[in-house]
Amino acid sequence: MVMMPATDMAALRRFYLGDLGWNSWGPDMPGSLMLRAGTAVIVFVPRDYLAAESGIDLSATPRAINAIFVETKADVDAQFAKAIDAGATVTSAIRDRDGGLYSGYFSDPEGNGWEIVWSPVMRPGADGGLTLVLPDTN
Repeated sequence: MVMMPATDMAALRRFYLGDLGWNSWGPDMPGSLMLRAGTAVIVFVPRDYLAAESGIDLSATPRAINAIFVETKADVDAQFAKAIDAGATVTSAIRDRDGGLYSGYFSDPEGNGWEIVWSPVMRPGADGGLTLVLPDTN
């Protein structure tokens, strides 16, 4: 689970729930946004609240960069295209040897970086290059 400081919760809600079609997760609490995307659970809380609770100087805290693992390259393409269509900033996209999109990096309206990665289990004859095996989180 990733907890992120946010300044414009309404913009994040529109971007993730509306434009990207991600799912709400957990209780619906005023002033916060809890999301599930692939295997990632993301919690956005107001910047001032997180600063008060954690004691961290958020002006010195780097933006987060997190990976969202999906099942197929088609899922990478779909999520990446949705993010771009919604106005996300793109800094990179990696294609595999077949020319398919293997991973794509975008930055949401708050400037948090997300990389969508296809992560197949490597085995004889399997395409791809990652070996991460994700647990069943259903």
